[in-house]
Amino acid sequence: MTLRILPMMTALCVAFGALISSAASKDFEKTDPASVGLDPAGMARLSTDMKAFVDQNRRAGVVYAVMRQGKLVALEAFGSRNIEKNLPMTTDTAFRLYSQSRAVTAAAILTLLDEGKLKLDDPVAKYIPEIAKMQVIKEIKDGQVVATEPQKTPMTIRHLFTYTSGLGYAADWPKSVGMNQRDILSLDGDLALTMSKLSRYPLLTQPGERWIYGFSSDVLGRVAEVASGQKLNLFLKNRLFDKIGMTGTDFWVKDPDMLAEVYGPDVSGPNAPNALMRKASPASSTYTKPGTLFSAGGGLVSTATDYLRFMQMLLNGGTLDGVRVLKPETVKMMLTRQTTPQQGLVYWYNHNSSATFRGYAWGLGIGIRAAEGPHTIPGSDGDAAWGGLANTTYFIDPKQQIVAVALSQYLGDDAEALALTLRNGVYSAIQH
Repeated sequence: MTLRILPMMTALCVAFGALISSAASKDFEKTDPASVGLDPAGMARLSTDMKAFVDQNRRAGVVYAVMRQGKLVALEAFGSRNIEKNLPMTTDTAFRLYSQSRAVTAAAILTLLDEGKLKLDDPVAKYIPEIAKMQVIKEIKDGQVVATEPQKTPMTIRHLFTYTSGLGYAADWPKSVGMNQRDILSLDGDLALTMSKLSRYPLLTQPGERWIYGFSSDVLGRVAEVASGQKLNLFLKNRLFDKIGMTGTDFWVKDPDMLAEVYGPDVSGPNAPNALMRKASPASSTYTKPGTLFSAGGGLVSTATDYLRFMQMLLNGGTLDGVRVLKPETVKMMLTRQTTPQQGLVYWYNHNSSATFRGYAWGLGIGIRAAEGPHTIPGSDGDAAWGGLANTTYFIDPKQQIVAVALSQYLGDDAEALALTLRNGVYSAIQH
């Protein structure tokens, strides 16, 4: 069914979103952009550009937020979180983070490093013994794995954090191997079962050889469960969410109506391409009810205000509101490039270097802007960023003291425009 966003409804949603923004912003000190070196006219243009996603039916709804020097300068919601139910987008709307979960889970797991409960150079097999048995693909011929070899260097915790473990996603293995993504990350299972299934397959490369986007964060999630003695959902709650007030972040929402629906372009209807329709999104967690699979690589739901709190904690060197989560040196290591040029620059899901992440490397569970580039978006050397499958994006710029996030729930060819709009808007507003 073709869905339209009526102009009157959009205007009401915008107005309602503005009211909600005012209430939600109490968590941070709201300030005039000019007081922290941001041009008010430039920030107003960013607001207009974000609203345009809704006005032009490119998104059902958008929430975005910007902070500089610890001060909130923008927090707005536009459009709808659920068109069918006529529910407006608000700044406390929950979003499927997908891969935007990775930095959050990485930061929480690094608290174990601070406590000495794990070391970066520990073999993963210390916590997940079956990992030691994984062979490495040595030769593929005619789509068949014809030779494997043992791990020359055992996979370590560092390899998991830097995505050089040799693990990709199911589509990276030859089809003849028979790996099924949904089977590995089965919503009916848990991380222990995921490890049991994953360890039956060979690694794509020797550990430490190459950066590959894949299951590494989920293996880290299981390491955290073993090292802490807690299921990952409780571990994250105790180590991070409760400490810094991330009250809207979990693997499911308490109120299903607060979770934004996923939309995309209607390419076949009579009003295409200027209409939106609901899209079936990949299930990386249960989202609206308690479950048993806690995917550290893509299972979280969260809000714009919660993600601001998380990013500001990192920008502050591990503290927020007087509560320390991580040691400053641990945060610095997380937000510093850890991969080498020889291990490759990072890519998005389909192995193509997207405009958003072109010229990025990897820290510990997060993308880091590499000095050598080439870059296609504005930023600072060493800024940290990533995003999520259903069109969520963020960046942390320690040099400019900026954190920013933009959230929608959208699947379509226009996805990169959200990150580009956020970046271009914020950096063009910086007063030099």
